[in-house]
Amino acid sequence: MKPLVPSLAALLLSAGLALPAAAQTITIGLSLPENIEGFDFVNGMYRTFAEEVEANSDMSVNIVYGGALGNPNDRLAQMRRGVIEMTDAADGNYASIFSDIMVLNMPYLFPSEQVAWQVFDGPFGTQMAEDIREATGIRVLGWWESGGFKHFSASRLIESPADMEGLKMRVLGPLATIPVEAMGASASPVAFGELYTALSTGVVDGQDNSVSTFNLIRLYEVQSHLMMTGHVYAFGPLGISDAFFSGLSPENQQVILDAAAVAIAYNRETSRAVEASAITRAEEAGVTVVRMTDAQRDAFRQVMQPAAIEWLQGNVDHPDLIDAALAAVAAAQ
Repeated sequence: MKPLVPSLAALLLSAGLALPAAAQTITIGLSLPENIEGFDFVNGMYRTFAEEVEANSDMSVNIVYGGALGNPNDRLAQMRRGVIEMTDAADGNYASIFSDIMVLNMPYLFPSEQVAWQVFDGPFGTQMAEDIREATGIRVLGWWESGGFKHFSASRLIESPADMEGLKMRVLGPLATIPVEAMGASASPVAFGELYTALSTGVVDGQDNSVSTFNLIRLYEVQSHLMMTGHVYAFGPLGISDAFFSGLSPENQQVILDAAAVAIAYNRETSRAVEASAITRAEEAGVTVVRMTDAQRDAFRQVMQPAAIEWLQGNVDHPDLIDAALAAVAAAQ
């Protein structure tokens, strides 16, 4: 007769004891190289998250840098399928799977970063996070700042919407294109990797990005003026696969939530400091940085916002969110 040697698993099960759970690994796919200068508000945020998770649980975190897991939309799809658990896809990427998020890209919706944080952390942002979870299977743990506000740069001084007349501006997507064209400029969808060359050769005259991005690709070499128009606030949802999160123990779910709160706080503080130093760097490189008055920004708002709202009304699933977002901002102020 063959000797019957029961396995450890069988012994545990026969005794009514549960098997020890395998440690969970969270894989995070990021766009930027690990040690890129001036973008710690993104990479550092995820490192902070990882440190908090690993220090307070048996979970491990694997961060994959440099777009090695695909482009942002690819990684967003992977997170939805459960191939990876998290990624740094930002607002524009989420718009491809959840159109309502675009109401938060309305020009001049937010008067300051602090008001934006109050809206994101308040009832409006909490409800949108839940709507995203139900529609996409992605749980939004918080809302991070992607360098702050976007500003126009150009090969000449711009002080009013009329100064945009005739300029060729690189902007992406209809919600950026329509307000620019409302000011008399023409919009060109130049790929990010081709932007420096397009500006240096005159294919386009200007563009809009955060100051951190402006410096990242050395646009100070090919743009003479940076106008601090602050027309759109750049952000990203700190998303995690809801299927993965829901499968965790209550204790580990709380660890994830706590780590996200610490990471978001790190992101916002770091982003504000990085922008301040980025403005100084651009000035030191010879760029004329134009600080807009409230009256000047309001002149841009009066042209850009109505054009954007008209487009949003026909292109988001719930147009009533436009007025709800404006009301949330008014309440936060």
